[in-house]
Amino acid sequence: MAVGLSVPALSDPLPYGPDTCVNGFVWREARSGDTVCVTPATRDQIAAQNANSGANKDPSQASGPQSCSQGYVWREAFDGDTVCVTPAVRSATLADNAAAASRRATNSPEPTPEANTVVFEVTGPGEVFNIVTDPDGGFVPDHTQLPFTRTMNLSPDVHLLQVVATGRNDPGPGCRIILNGKVVAQEPIGGNAHCIFTMPD
Repeated sequence: MAVGLSVPALSDPLPYGPDTCVNGFVWREARSGDTVCVTPATRDQIAAQNANSGANKDPSQASGPQSCSQGYVWREAFDGDTVCVTPAVRSATLADNAAAASRRATNSPEPTPEANTVVFEVTGPGEVFNIVTDPDGGFVPDHTQLPFTRTMNLSPDVHLLQVVATGRNDPGPGCRIILNGKVVAQEPIGGNAHCIFTMPD
């Protein structure tokens, strides 16, 4: 006889970690490791600018070899970004930088806690008047034959495990609590048939 408690399913962790973009946005990739989230069109535009990074430059200007031609400015997607673009493109790039945090899927789920599985056992010959488990797994009727087993998946808020059995025959039943495959509480046949275990914090 086995009873299982359902555990709510949790979402999978974000596929690209904490820098995963919300739906509709992608990493900009103005350089390796640039995970600012932008529209796909902006990323394509950035890639085209990078592919032609020597365009719109005028080394004779005051800033040296990386100086931009008249009417162009450094893009400044990151410190040291000297790709030359129009002022409007730079303004859009800086706006993307400012909006970076708002475009990340920051509501990432916590890592799924490791599920705990408990097995309550009542051992011995004969029958019982009743068996009670904590957490409650449902009514166990009089004259239930031994041995008895109940398996449960534990929710994170469970802190106390116990099983109590009242036998109909001599010797009385024993009990055992097995948590994640390890015996954590046990009473022999003929004992008090009350097993209890407190979950560690």
